[in-house]
Amino acid sequence: MLDNVLIVDTETTGLHPDKGAKVIEIGAILYNIQHKTILQNFSTLFPCEENPVEDINGIKAEATRSAIPLELVNGQLLEMVRHCDVIVAHNAPFDRKFIKTLAIWSEYGNKPWICTKSDFKWPVSLHRTRLQDICEAMGVKYIDAHRALNDCKLIAECFNRIPNLGQLMTNAFNKGQRTTGFASAGNQYV
Repeated sequence: MLDNVLIVDTETTGLHPDKGAKVIEIGAILYNIQHKTILQNFSTLFPCEENPVEDINGIKAEATRSAIPLELVNGQLLEMVRHCDVIVAHNAPFDRKFIKTLAIWSEYGNKPWICTKSDFKWPVSLHRTRLQDICEAMGVKYIDAHRALNDCKLIAECFNRIPNLGQLMTNAFNKGQRTTGFASAGNQYV
């Protein structure tokens, strides 16, 4: 049975790392399924020269250059990774392809992933699987979206409202292994 999950989200300067887009922010929440509680939060900006999608994520490139050096904050994130059973992200293929470009990728490489957009069966009727649609269907106010930690908190709040979360998470894990191989440990899915 899954115990702790690491909910992650990235904000980026574009859609394709192979075309020069970079991670500009990462947020993470270590979340306990049984107790439906946040154990730990993490958020940091990554320095960048420009952010062509500032109108979407609201992150000024100039502000990123004032962030604490990554060497000082990576240890906390790595400890959170070590204490989770699985990494969870909404549209996980997108986040994973960016996270694997980071120097800390090797620590993520052996953890299985679950995608809350395609692997996880939400207990509500959905016409689309955008995070906004899920929040609205789950009765969670969709506010302050498109900042990494805020999006992680939205997912955690949706999880808090699911009575049989452990079973649904296990089902998502198994579905990911069957259909995409995405949830299998060590998978190099892009």
